[in-house]
Amino acid sequence: MSKRILSVAFAWLVIPVTLAPGQQAPATSPLPAATLSQADCTGFISARMVPAEIIVISGVDNDLESSIRQYTVGDSLYLCSCGARFSVGQQFSLVRPAKELFRTTRYEGEHSTLRKLGKPYEDVGRVQVTYMTPQGAVAEVRFACGPIYPGDIAVPYQPRIVPSYVPTKLDRFALANGKIQGTIVAARNNFASLANGDIVYLDLGKNNGAKAGQLYRVYYRLPRPGHWTITTPPPLPRETVAEVVVLSTQEKSAVGMIVNSSRDVYIGYGVELE
Repeated sequence: MSKRILSVAFAWLVIPVTLAPGQQAPATSPLPAATLSQADCTGFISARMVPAEIIVISGVDNDLESSIRQYTVGDSLYLCSCGARFSVGQQFSLVRPAKELFRTTRYEGEHSTLRKLGKPYEDVGRVQVTYMTPQGAVAEVRFACGPIYPGDIAVPYQPRIVPSYVPTKLDRFALANGKIQGTIVAARNNFASLANGDIVYLDLGKNNGAKAGQLYRVYYRLPRPGHWTITTPPPLPRETVAEVVVLSTQEKSAVGMIVNSSRDVYIGYGVELE
């Protein structure tokens, strides 16, 4: 008798749930597109040069005054006054020109495209002013994306909001919808082959209507970078291979995180607002 009860109970557990006509499946819960640490270390392409009015001039334990002395979380830095007014508790983001980030060419015309978008910068970290002196401010490193060096530029800190997105099944062969389109022109760390969690830079920004939180489909564009051919490839259906969530925008460019990819994404692939 007990075995029969158990078998009936087990059968009830494995019966698939069916929806009534017109009833929709429960919506998937939104997920953060990135962690806060990832969002604070994306870098960006600025249409204008970031003014170097406040810079890191040195720091603790730098008796030799070395320009290659590295600093990290917990260290104290010296910020030049340069006419700026500081206050204890004030926070600054540290950035530097991304000299090495886009040195390797991933597709024809990449350098020209990047120059049109502006100047690329790396995010370095965040500091908070702890002391005021006649020579300038002393600031403690509260967060670091990597080593901090003398010469890094300090700009007023602005928190970055991490947008969320709802995972969905990719529409692999979705047709063009006439919305905002652009291209993945580069990637953080100069990667060429990309997947979920990688940071990318798009050639569209505030001037094009791009906003943080927008979701773009990524589609395969021929010829693939690094596989140029003399003959024109035959027309093929446009294949959606991933989605990108915009994390932040500049005037001419945007920073995005790849999510929901079905296979490798390459620099030069197209994007379109969903």
